[in-house]
Amino acid sequence: MKRESNSGDIEKDPVWELLRESAAHRPGPNFAANVVRAARLEGQAKPWWSKILIPASIGGALAGAAAMVAVVMSLQTGTPESGSPKLVHTVGTDSSFADLQENLETEVFLAASEQLGDYSDEELVSMIGF
Repeated sequence: MKRESNSGDIEKDPVWELLRESAAHRPGPNFAANVVRAARLEGQAKPWWSKILIPASIGGALAGAAAMVAVVMSLQTGTPESGSPKLVHTVGTDSSFADLQENLETEVFLAASEQLGDYSDEELVSMIGF
């Protein structure tokens, strides 16, 4: 339907004339309560993605649980019996930790020497330890 741009008076529109002639309808006294009750009874529709993702996530969780059970079962078959001797892991001596610390400091110094421009004089002095 074309609208006339030069018609400035909306009150002369034929649609308004039809609306004036129509009978007025008033809502019933329990209209709001009926609408709220109907909305509660209908419930909320689930989004489309939940119908796809929730079963997939449940299946993934079950597959993960089955994999964990398989790993635990395979590890239990390789464990020694209660009568057999067990291996004891000992912590390294202090000299091995000292060697490790020395190697770490050497690597840090070498990395810093390749990029001396990135460090200030104070940072270099603190790395050397003077």
